[in-house]
Amino acid sequence: MMSAPAPTTVAVVVSHPIQHFAPLYRAVTDRNIDLRVLFLSRAGLDRYYDRGFGAQVRWNSDITAGYRHEFIADLTLRPDWQQPDASRRAAGRVWAALDRLRPECVLIYGYRHAFSLAALAWCRRRHVSALMTSDSELLGGRSAGARIVKRLALPPLLRSVDAFLTIGDNNEAYLAHYGVPRSRMFRVPLTTDEAPLRAALAQRATHRAAIRTELGIDSEALVALFSGKLISRKRPLDIADALRALAREPHGPQDREVVAIMAGDGVLRPALEAAAIELDGALRLVGFADQQRLPRLYAASDLYLHPAQRDPHPLAVKEAVLSGLPVVVSDRVGSVGPTDDVRPGRNGRVYPAGDVTALAGILGELRGSPDLLAEMAQESEKATGDIELAASVDGFLRALAFVRGR
Repeated sequence: MMSAPAPTTVAVVVSHPIQHFAPLYRAVTDRNIDLRVLFLSRAGLDRYYDRGFGAQVRWNSDITAGYRHEFIADLTLRPDWQQPDASRRAAGRVWAALDRLRPECVLIYGYRHAFSLAALAWCRRRHVSALMTSDSELLGGRSAGARIVKRLALPPLLRSVDAFLTIGDNNEAYLAHYGVPRSRMFRVPLTTDEAPLRAALAQRATHRAAIRTELGIDSEALVALFSGKLISRKRPLDIADALRALAREPHGPQDREVVAIMAGDGVLRPALEAAAIELDGALRLVGFADQQRLPRLYAASDLYLHPAQRDPHPLAVKEAVLSGLPVVVSDRVGSVGPTDDVRPGRNGRVYPAGDVTALAGILGELRGSPDLLAEMAQESEKATGDIELAASVDGFLRALAFVRGR
């Protein structure tokens, strides 16, 4: 009788426990992979003050359960240049931990930190395959100096990586721009805890009625949800301005009332509260929504909005699509593309960041077009198979098979 093949040991070097990485770790652990996650910080495990939200935050799910892990340092979440000695020590501990584990492959998150570069150097010195993933894209403006440095430094660095776990179309365009061949890219969409989303969807009518009753929203209103930090980079005030513009436009009897729900907190909340009073019910602020409440808000909504000035690949957009919602985003949101979360002309609409008139125009079109809105929702449902956890696991396994076969 033949024995089962020994599991492949894969080490993961990552800054700290992060909500949208954990589902992948758990899933691949069940696929004959001995996954060992090396954390450099305990940030995110306990209740902490999030400067963006402007509030104490604690994630409900145990993001370190279900996979093997260890904490090899306790860095603060600051740039390396602000903690040079601690960063050097952390890089040394990465090297020592990898020497102890002797993995057959190492997954590295980006190249910004000394500990990430140490992991890549260890792979090259020990002739071990290196995988890399990041959310980098070309949408954000960069100075001429930064572009020159990247053009000179990145191609040789990226050539030392065996394969890349990409998260979407814009991320792949970034890598291709710096010379990475498509043959070394494997799509591994960012993951999320899908079980609460599915549970909420199964009771969509119940949550829709309950949330709308709780917030005093008419059952026939078009509800557009935004979830995130109420900070300038996310441009939540654009939603309030679009609602003002929409209120000034003439509308017919078939046009539904538009109500925006904002789930989140941050420095712009006072300005948004003032706008909500002025808008007389068209804008509702519900504060920070945890992983129990947020899926219910998706289920109660008709549309998701993300007007950010820059957001590489927001998890809320993905969750909205997994919840079957049409999506309207700015052109600075990185999760747009023909095979990504937001597919223009299908499940999504894209407008120039900061163009409130364009945003209001899209809302005006959708409130009077229930058939179009339903078609967009169907397209989001069709996109689910490309972005759900199963697709991420498949991409990870294909990347691993690729590097093992080199």
